[in-house]
Amino acid sequence: MDLGIVGLPLSGKTTVFNALTHGHADTGVHGGGVETHIGVVKVHDERLEKLAAHFQSKKVTPAEVHYWDFPGMGAAFGRGGPSGQFLSTLARTNGLLHVVRLFQREDVPHPEGSIDPHRDVAALNMELAFADLGVVERRLERLDPVVRSAKAGEREAGEREMELLRRVKAGLEGESGLRGQHFSPEEEKTLRDYSLLTLKPVLLVLNVGEEECSRMAAVEEEFRSRYAGPGTRVAALCGQLEMELAELSEEEEREFRQSMGILESGVERVLAQTFDLLGLVTFYTVVGEECRAWTVPQGTPAVKAAGKIHTDMEHGFIRAEAIGWEEMLRQGTLAEARKHGLLRTEGKGYVVQDGDVLHILFNV
Repeated sequence: MDLGIVGLPLSGKTTVFNALTHGHADTGVHGGGVETHIGVVKVHDERLEKLAAHFQSKKVTPAEVHYWDFPGMGAAFGRGGPSGQFLSTLARTNGLLHVVRLFQREDVPHPEGSIDPHRDVAALNMELAFADLGVVERRLERLDPVVRSAKAGEREAGEREMELLRRVKAGLEGESGLRGQHFSPEEEKTLRDYSLLTLKPVLLVLNVGEEECSRMAAVEEEFRSRYAGPGTRVAALCGQLEMELAELSEEEEREFRQSMGILESGVERVLAQTFDLLGLVTFYTVVGEECRAWTVPQGTPAVKAAGKIHTDMEHGFIRAEAIGWEEMLRQGTLAEARKHGLLRTEGKGYVVQDGDVLHILFNV
């Protein structure tokens, strides 16, 4: 899973990146940096840990999240719009974390002179819509002469695409956004080829100051009532505090959180909201000495989940044996679960459930 971290200059975007990844990227560049930072996070998973302990697995492989910390939008876009390299890199992400500044710091003045998160959300949305508008307009310009010169019987597909792009263009110009618009499955497939930024699911990460830590739930609720909807979620955290806590041991972090009255990790909350936003489920495999977690979108059939493990498993798929992770722990072994009829035999179309332990049978 690849997630792009975006935001306006001085939003604390790289601080949030460091908090999420336990990284040490330079946070001192005041809005002018053009470097993209990349970090990998292994997802903490109690279910995986219990399964690994039960099977005494020597190798435990959690799911991973790859974070891409992009330059502040002012630096990335500039007068000429986003570069092709920026767009191609951002296109590789599955979703966006939009860091919104709520913290006050006299030594880090806001470029606009005041803290106004709603203004900043609108400003970045406009930047993204403007970038998408350029993509759509260029495609329409190239497509128009091709459709005009095509034979009558070959024009239909091009005309359908142009009609779709005109509808998208109208939505972008009207600032209505694309995430809330309805598109048919065929239209969604067509639009995926353009990697439009305003179609990517987005998590608004509210970067609050330490003085607001006790109010994070209320802040989240305020923004959720205004922005949450199809393809959009909200999570609050104190980026500076979480970055500092990432440098402590687990015991020191726990003691510090208790002293601050912040029992829930902001980083864990961001991850949970991200999984919900992207509609992901986790399944597990126990093969040899390895216990491993895998993430797939909700609704993924068993044959595609097998392909996530290895393409040979998808191509030679015979069947899957499935059991919930808790039932697996109660039964002890796959053989015992099979003996009691609790290890289900499923075909290609079986929809993988969150927490499934899968054993894939295949032939190559």
